[in-house]
Amino acid sequence: MRRYLSIGLFGYASLTLIGCSAPCTGHIEATVLYFKQAPQGQLAYVNVLNKPDLGTQQTLTRDDKEYGTFPHVIIINDPAMKFKGRRAICFDEFVKQPPPADIDLRELDIPRISIIK
Repeated sequence: MRRYLSIGLFGYASLTLIGCSAPCTGHIEATVLYFKQAPQGQLAYVNVLNKPDLGTQQTLTRDDKEYGTFPHVIIINDPAMKFKGRRAICFDEFVKQPPPADIDLRELDIPRISIIK
């Protein structure tokens, strides 16, 4: 009986998590790798899935430890934190942004964008 109960709870939790994900609306889809605090809002480090020419291959580090190497990384500026907690970000229109003056040199080659739509 306990075995079925634990499987049932696991299945329910999985469905609950899936239900909490925002629907993907947009033609460009990116998987969120992690978020980082920014002076205003947050930065989303993402791997672009279906528009490879937008991102670049990067080995990312967090807390001075290697996080992983990903083929199409971009940084999305999210000042309103509207993407907080998402696992995927989908969009159609964006503008490229110049790197900030105080950029970490390890992130110099990562394209930065702001999403318009």
